[in-house]
Amino acid sequence: MNVDQHLKVAQWHMEQARLHATNGDHKCGCPVNDVYKKCIDEIEAGLVKEETTCDV
Repeated sequence: MNVDQHLKVAQWHMEQARLHATNGDHKCGCPVNDVYKKCIDEIEAGLVKEETTCDV
């Protein structure tokens, strides 16, 4: 993905998170797959790093 595509996906996820936080019944359907799990683990460990390729 390019920068613009990453930002659009991030914006979509931020809106889903806002809806989850404000509406307990909201279901976005996002599975916690291997890619998302890796992202979550890296954020929680403070290991956010620059990647030069996208394996997704």
